[in-house]
Amino acid sequence: ITSGKEGSFAGGMDLNALGRMREMAGDDPARGLFEGVMRLHGLLRKIERAGMDPKTLKGGKPIAAALPGTAAGIGLELPLACHRIFAADNPKARIGLPEILIGIFPGAGGTMRLTRKLGAMAAAPFLLEGKMLAPAKAKSAGLIDEVAADPLAAAKEWVKAASDADIVKPWDRKDYKMPGGAPYHPAGFLTFVGASAMVHGKTKGVYPAAKALLSAVYEGAMVPFDTALRIEARWFTWVLMNPSSGAMIRSLFLNKEALEKGANRPKVPDQKVKKVGILGAGMMGAGIAHVSASAGIEVVLIDAKQEAAERGKGYSEGLLDKGVKRGSVSAEKKAEVLGRILPTTDYAALEGCDLVVEAVFEDPGVKAEVTKKTLAVVGPECIFATNTSTLPITELAKASDRPEDFIGIHFFSPVDKMLLVEIIRGAKTGDRAVAK
Repeated sequence: ITSGKEGSFAGGMDLNALGRMREMAGDDPARGLFEGVMRLHGLLRKIERAGMDPKTLKGGKPIAAALPGTAAGIGLELPLACHRIFAADNPKARIGLPEILIGIFPGAGGTMRLTRKLGAMAAAPFLLEGKMLAPAKAKSAGLIDEVAADPLAAAKEWVKAASDADIVKPWDRKDYKMPGGAPYHPAGFLTFVGASAMVHGKTKGVYPAAKALLSAVYEGAMVPFDTALRIEARWFTWVLMNPSSGAMIRSLFLNKEALEKGANRPKVPDQKVKKVGILGAGMMGAGIAHVSASAGIEVVLIDAKQEAAERGKGYSEGLLDKGVKRGSVSAEKKAEVLGRILPTTDYAALEGCDLVVEAVFEDPGVKAEVTKKTLAVVGPECIFATNTSTLPITELAKASDRPEDFIGIHFFSPVDKMLLVEIIRGAKTGDRAVAK
């Protein structure tokens, strides 16, 4: 089994299909989801058993998966049902089960298969954290079996040479024992106690997918594999019917995908930012300056005192030095990023800026003062943004004679680690400001 996609096997399931299952079930959406998931389990189980005699475990046909690149979600659950997994030696590829990150968990047998393949302790980072690995590391972790320059050719060779013993999954053998111990084993019991405590500590009981995942693993580990699949399907259905999970799927997947394709985007020409001004070189301003310069944007970092502006630039230097020490940033890259940041007290340096972000104290008077100073030197195409997290944008915009070009851009701290920004419109904010 392989894929014709260049650099990818499969990036996951179309979650809209789950919605269609619910609709087809009419008045009983839970039943529709459960039955739909069980049909998928049946298909993958058919691949896994491969026509073998259920009593002798002989006579089956070997099935291998050849992954040309990334295999995520069901893109890994399908290979896990195969008898051997070969992945391309592609450093850009990532392999794993990231479903937990969007409020669900692997529901196509991946939860049960990975737990039985690796043991609960070893499977936890992939199931509970959505950890994704490059092929070489995925092999070391046991997610896949082989890394090859040509995975399809390697898979074909393996299929030709495979014996009956090669195609029987460990959990289909009578002598199977879960690595690390099942829940009723002392070692396995401690694993589940620790995992439950960790999940509750991180989620405070408000993240239903993690709790359901642990319940599915715990219950499934104590019964035969086919029964375990039904348990997985039951808990997966419960998660899909949970309002919290539904909201996460909409926010983190469906709506995000729609927005990335242009939904709700202002109907104005694309806006480019080549030069940005940052007002205030404190923690937030310095962080905004760093991420902007790292993105290739020229930065003017302004503060009331030159020493403060220099310290703001020094924040970037410190982060880059850490990157150099780790080997993730070259000396040349460091010099390029720092070369884009101009620390100064002179507002005249803002001339030519496409965007100015104000990150001074949460004081309306101070914000009004720097707004007026800025608008006195920037051109009519410049957008003025405030990084406020508490003050109303509409009120702050009164300091501007161009309220249509005034907007809120709220970064989260620390800016270099929190890959999230909130865009806030005021009552008079125009589409061009939102687009830029």
